[in-house]
Formats: sequence, C-alpha cells, structure tokens
Amino acid sequence: MQNNEHSNAHPVRKFFQEKGYYIVLFLCICAVGISGYLFVSNAITEKNSAAEQTLSVATSATVPSGTVTGSTPRPAKTDSVNPETPQQTVKEEPPVSASADADAKIQAAAAQVRVWPLSGEKMNGYSADHLSYNATTQDWRTHEGVDLACVNGAPVRAACAGTVTAVYDDDYFGSTVVISHADGYTTQYSNLAAMPTVSAGSVVEAGDIIGSVGSTAMLEIADEPHLHFAVSCNGESIDPDHFID
Repeated sequence: MQNNEHSNAHPVRKFFQEKGYYIVLFLCICAVGISGYLFVSNAITEKNSAAEQTLSVATSATVPSGTVTGSTPRPAKTDSVNPETPQQTVKEEPPVSASADADAKIQAAAAQVRVWPLSGEKMNGYSADHLSYNATTQDWRTHEGVDLACVNGAPVRAACAGTVTAVYDDDYFGSTVVISHADGYTTQYSNLAAMPTVSAGSVVEAGDIIGSVGSTAMLEIADEPHLHFAVSCNGESIDPDHFID
C-alpha cells in the first residue's frame, strides 16, 4: 500500500523537478504582466480623473458681473489722464510790468490831448444856431465851424490823436481832411492846399502835420487866408471851442 502511494508521488515530484524552472518563470512573467497591467490601468484612471476634474472646473466657472462674455475685461478706472482727451488749461496772464503800465497810461493820456490846428486868430466864429454874414455869397447863413486866420502855406496839425477817414476836394470848402477820434468825435480841416500830407487810413497823434493852408474853399474865397476847422460828435455839429477846451 505504501509502495503504491510512493510510486504515485514519484511522477509528480519528477514533473516539478523537470518543469519547476519553467513554472516559476511563467509565474514570474504572469506576475510582472499583472503588475504592469495594474500600473498602466491605474495611471489611465488617474489621468482621466484629472481631465474630468479640469473640465468640470472650466465648465462651472461663472462670468463676473459687469463683464461681457467674449470681450476683453475692462480695466478698472484710474485717476490717470487720457492723453487723447484734450485738457483745458488755464492760461495765466503775464504780470504787467511797471514800465508797460506807465506806457499804457502815457498813451491813454496822449489820446486825450487836444490842440488847435494852428495858432491864428479866430476870424469867423461858430454859428450853427444863428446866422452870420458871408462875404463871398454876401448873405446871411449858418457857419458850422471856425475860421482861423493865417498865411497861405501855414502848416495844419491834427487837433487830437485819431485815424484819417477821408481826404477829398469839397465843392464848397475845397481840399479837406477828416479825422476820427475816440468817443465819437470827428474833426474836419478845410481850405487846405492841394495834396495834403496824409491819406485815408493814416494814424496821427495830436500835433502831427496833416497839410498846409491854401485857398481852395470857393464858399469863403473872399475871406483872407484861413483854415476852416469844424468838429462833430456822433454826427452832430458842436462848437470847436468846446472840443479843445
């Protein structure tokens, strides 16, 4: 009985002795294969899990309030100045120097200086509101000016600073110069010699020579050489004495 059991065990032992190496090798290969499979499977599982987690975060993100989807977020407002926006600058007036202020006062004073056009005596006075005798026409009529006696060729000067507005030959008062002044005043110089020394647009100061006395006034040709000088204010004739004084 014991011999039969021993004989049955002998082929199994012999089989393991002959094939044991290959069996161990096979088991090792299987173990390595199973380990590799498990490792790769685990790696793939972790990768998929990470991808799902990333996708979940991206799709669950919310758009901040005030931001338009698909557009670039606007930067926060700052106190910086936009270079493209023109800025209003306040120009400071340069301080007026003492010399400039003094010059301005001198010019203002000069503009108010008034002188008689020449120093001759008054032949015929102002008579706009009553009649006076005219030796040339030998009748009585108004005389809106004053006649200042002098010699032919005597220089005639501007009575006040202003601008020459007209130079012309008048049918009655001959060669005439008209000067416009401040405050609406106008002065007229008639019975001048031909070709006065100024022209329309000339700027003159009080005392500047504008021409010379002639004998061109046909309405006063019978009188001695003189300058016919008239003044008006805002178009109304006034006595030259009131303008000069």
